[in-house]
Amino acid sequence: MEINILVVDDDQDMRMLLENYLKKLEVEKIHFTDTAQKTYEFLKLNGLKTEPVVDLIILDIILGEENGIEICRKIKRHPAYQEVPVIMITAQKELEYLKEAFAAGAMDYLKKPIIKIEFMARVNSAIRLRKETKARIEREKELLQLSEELKKANQKLEKIALVDGLTGISNRRLFDKTIKKELKRARRKNSDLALIMIDIDNFKEYNDTYGHQQGDQCLKEVASVLDKKTKRAADFAARYGGEEFAVILPDTAKDGALKIAEDIRKGIMNLKLEHQNSAVSDYVTVSLGVSSIKAEKDVNQEMIKTLIEKADQALYQAKENGKNQVVYKSFE
Repeated sequence: MEINILVVDDDQDMRMLLENYLKKLEVEKIHFTDTAQKTYEFLKLNGLKTEPVVDLIILDIILGEENGIEICRKIKRHPAYQEVPVIMITAQKELEYLKEAFAAGAMDYLKKPIIKIEFMARVNSAIRLRKETKARIEREKELLQLSEELKKANQKLEKIALVDGLTGISNRRLFDKTIKKELKRARRKNSDLALIMIDIDNFKEYNDTYGHQQGDQCLKEVASVLDKKTKRAADFAARYGGEEFAVILPDTAKDGALKIAEDIRKGIMNLKLEHQNSAVSDYVTVSLGVSSIKAEKDVNQEMIKTLIEKADQALYQAKENGKNQVVYKSFE
């Protein structure tokens, strides 16, 4: 792990002495500045840099116009340097400033004249601390990255779990969650909600005639029409199971739901998917059952079950009436 050190001192002899000592330690680079301004520029305090330029700062308390305590305070205000250790160098007569220096963010101090063994021990201690800090920061970055990757993976898995693998629209599981959520929202807003149940006519005969692979393609084509016809953000289309689909229409009463259902029926007819053995048409058709509710009571499982049953009954009636049509059945 590379360690870079900055020595801030305007005494050339002191700089040479400290450089001589520091070269004996596990240090990659040693840098020097002798004024506050040069120090700020070297550390790029005015830039947008988030990584510190150095790993340890050795700073003389007494400098020119701006003392080391003020320099330390400004350095420590920068987010990149909050965990970079600062060692102050002070003469005996300047010990009274140490309380201020620690308040400014310094972690340790050295008294002049510099005693080599003490200098080496204190700097080594600061280097060890910095290495531990860098290792921790690196681990935190790795953990954050892993966390983000895990979050993305979970989102992908959740999406997969809620999407029908064949048609690409929502599946039954998401339908069950959505109808409950939308009914509760309709209850809060005192608004209408409509449900359309859709079933492909003579789908077994279609599969028998054209094969299951073509049957799968037929399901995809029907799903694409539902996706296009549910234009509003809150509209919801799902594959309910097998060749049956469902559409939830928030803020929609009987007339609006019947219009959308008829648009869906015509849209699927317009696909002109050949169906030689259909009892209804030369092309694939669907039957649709519609129901709607004004959610005036608290939403419970019984209400959800009844709404689905009413739409299913309407769908069954459409089948009984000759298929390829829309039938409405009131929730009441």
